[in-house]
Amino acid sequence: MADRTGPLTGVRIVEMTGIGPVPYAAMLLADMGADIIRIDRPGGYPAPDATLDFAAMEAASVFFRSRPMVRIDLKSDTGRAEVLELIDRADGVIEGYRPGTMERLGLGPDICLARNPKLAFVRVTGWGQDGPLSRQAGHDLNYIARSGALSLFGRDGQSATAIPPLVGDMASGSLFAVAGLLAAVLQSRAGGSGQVVDANIVDGSASLYTLLSALTAMGAHNAPAGQNVLDGGRHYYRTYACADGAVAVGAIEPAFRKVLLERLGLLEDACFQSGTAEDDAYCTATLARLFAAQPRSHWDALFADSDGCVTPVLSPSEAAGDPHVAARGTFLEIDGVTQAAPTPRFSGTPGQVSLSARKASRSEKNALVRWGIPMAS
Repeated sequence: MADRTGPLTGVRIVEMTGIGPVPYAAMLLADMGADIIRIDRPGGYPAPDATLDFAAMEAASVFFRSRPMVRIDLKSDTGRAEVLELIDRADGVIEGYRPGTMERLGLGPDICLARNPKLAFVRVTGWGQDGPLSRQAGHDLNYIARSGALSLFGRDGQSATAIPPLVGDMASGSLFAVAGLLAAVLQSRAGGSGQVVDANIVDGSASLYTLLSALTAMGAHNAPAGQNVLDGGRHYYRTYACADGAVAVGAIEPAFRKVLLERLGLLEDACFQSGTAEDDAYCTATLARLFAAQPRSHWDALFADSDGCVTPVLSPSEAAGDPHVAARGTFLEIDGVTQAAPTPRFSGTPGQVSLSARKASRSEKNALVRWGIPMAS
């Protein structure tokens, strides 16, 4: 494994392996230099599809990159003792089991904090550590449905069929877990005590729509989903189909809207000048006809180097080859797998992918030795 680099160099974290938000949160922390050891069960998690090629699955498990994995039997006295020794040396623990699981394993926060009073014990769940649903099963879609976040993606009076697990698992779970862990470690290092961090998707996704809650209170986001300024209800902030693909139009401010209309030859159209919601049906239909008449590349070229706020809607594979994205090195390729580069970017202490996903998917007992723990026979 490459030497640790990044602003979190020197921060030690024990990760109890799982799916969804915990490994992604740990990946972000490890890319930023945190020294993380991931604890997995003997035999590992079962493959989501038995037909998958194991070698290919290893390389594609990008969220495991940048930290080693050790398989330990947590149901054995020896295994628990090894994990507790790691926790004794750690700044933080991050786990995503149902409430009560770590306690049943003898690794609950009371035991861990008694041994290591400075520890940040981060618990990532869907429902939270308490409440009527805390021990009930669920997934991303269930949590954001309960918090109110999913309703914001409805259209034409219908609820969204489903959305990818980005708002829930990745943002509400992972990013709040990262923020909570870092805050708790800073508090501890400033002379405070360790503590338990309850990072859950219901709370996180409710926080994510704070802007819309504020706009609603102001009377600026009160229409049904899909009929407000920021969710496609106005002609100047929505997507339009092209002859091939689609473009996103985001010309909210009048100055940007002027550029949009100038380039489309619509600046003198009185309906576009009125700025009222009543004219939106005409404006939307007009823009829809225009954009549908030409391929996406035509509109990309027309609005290049302008503030018209028109961009192509790219697929993930297309985004990797986009000139702007490529110039910034937003994606990199490791073991034939395209993946996002470490982010955010630091000018003085840049992070890096210090261990490939393929290598990080194989148990490495030597990782214990690096933390001063002799390997059990």
